[in-house]
Amino acid sequence: MTGKLGMINEAIAVWLTKAFGTMWICYAFMVYGLLPAFAILHPYQEAFLYWSNWVQLWSLPLILVGTNILGREAESRSQLDHERLAKSYEEQQRTYSQIITMLEKQEEMMVDLLKQDRVLEAQDVVLAEQTKMLEEEVMYGRKQRGEPIP
Repeated sequence: MTGKLGMINEAIAVWLTKAFGTMWICYAFMVYGLLPAFAILHPYQEAFLYWSNWVQLWSLPLILVGTNILGREAESRSQLDHERLAKSYEEQQRTYSQIITMLEKQEEMMVDLLKQDRVLEAQDVVLAEQTKMLEEEVMYGRKQRGEPIP
């Protein structure tokens, strides 16, 4: 059944299924089952049996219907959760790929910087040698001119 009547029937089935699934209903049926044990109620044993059978006959299909409806709702929530998790996983994969790409670029930059460091270190050596040569030339020039050497 679809439409408003179907929605009403499903709401009633879910409500009654949830109500039957409580400990209070369990206690009520336990007390109801013990009533024929009292001597004063022996004449009504057939009525108790009739009503207990009647409750079983209509409650079993009711509980099955309610369980099916609740199962559908749980399945739709589960499907929605699965879709959200799949989307989150895809986003994490994209982020992971981006991080890996960034790390690879950083590694390339580090290699380039290390090459530049080697070039600069070589230039430092050359500059140190040139500075030493210039200092020696200045000292030699002062010595040639007879200037005091500090």
